Amino acid sequence: MSAPVRSVTMWDYSWLLRRFGDEAEYADGERVLDELAERGYDVVRIDAFPHWIAADSSGRRPDEITALPQPPGFMWGNHSAVTVRPREALIEFLAGLRRRGIQAGLSTWFTPDSTGRAAQVVTPADLSRIWLETLGVIQGAGLSDVVAYVDLCNEWPAWAPGIAKHLFGEIQSVFALNEPFTQEQIRLIDSYQESLIAVKRQFPGIPVTFSYYLRGVTPPLSTDVMRLSTAAFDLAEPHLWLAAGCPRFVARTEWTGDFENDVRGLAEHQNLVQRYYPAERDIFLAELEALLDVWQDWAADRGLPLWTTEGWASVGWSPELVPGWSGWDYVKDVAEHAVGMALERGWQGICTSNFSQPHHAGMWADAGWHRAQTARIRGGG
Repeated sequence: MSAPVRSVTMWDYSWLLRRFGDEAEYADGERVLDELAERGYDVVRIDAFPHWIAADSSGRRPDEITALPQPPGFMWGNHSAVTVRPREALIEFLAGLRRRGIQAGLSTWFTPDSTGRAAQVVTPADLSRIWLETLGVIQGAGLSDVVAYVDLCNEWPAWAPGIAKHLFGEIQSVFALNEPFTQEQIRLIDSYQESLIAVKRQFPGIPVTFSYYLRGVTPPLSTDVMRLSTAAFDLAEPHLWLAAGCPRFVARTEWTGDFENDVRGLAEHQNLVQRYYPAERDIFLAELEALLDVWQDWAADRGLPLWTTEGWASVGWSPELVPGWSGWDYVKDVAEHAVGMALERGWQGICTSNFSQPHHAGMWADAGWHRAQTARIRGGG
């Protein structure tokens, strides 16, 4: 009997950082977890902040960390500096999930802080150590059963600044990392399989992986992340969007990928989506279907179950940029079709959208839509 398909959403680092000031949608932790359960999600993928919970390079484990502000155009996290208690908050959050029968997928975006702890994680041993210490804290609280899997680095390897600098030199942004990788870079990236192996050795009951973000695709669909070793993976987690991997859609809507620094570019993208999506919807959705086919074949060759916890329409979206049109109808329409495509192709973990979060208020408010999609996912069709 096959495993049940899991309905997933992503709350990244916002679950902890957006509890303050004008960006406090997660301040009432019990309420947002109730909303998560009401919408039918089985798994929520979050930043577990392992680089904050584990000791730093000097052996310090402070109870409080001050997170730096997010870039102005970025629609996740807090845009002011906030001081948090990550160890305490993670245990409280996982306990709240358990009470509701929900699991957590743990990842990290290596959220920057005032001490620069993320840059201290450079080697495979560094990466495995912070996760082993974090999972030890979770185990000590008796909450290991709440962990569905661990993604050791969001959209590997770009979001780990110390590792990315080691592999690629200075990059201005995670979105500035372009393919192709050199053979030496691939060899070095593959050496971090050691991190996965070390975590699996100590926590054999918890599946591990690195998630991927598709970059630099040209027909025929391919990407250098597909060349990386997956020898120690227990599942594959590609993040797949129309705006990342579907060349006609990218060209038509002038998607640049740089929405944290280029709000005007994002506004133009959204205007073009409003113009072209209704007219070329079937063509764009066919592109997305072809993208899923490529990943289905790749995962089958690797013998890996597929999860996608972020994806489907545009990577970034700010509804206020196009007066009179929020765009959530477009995001939902793509999601409804993508959920069906993923189910048909045997995905085991399926998101509704990377905007299915409390702070994307217009998207989160439609509880009935979420329940309908999560019921489809959990029902397997």
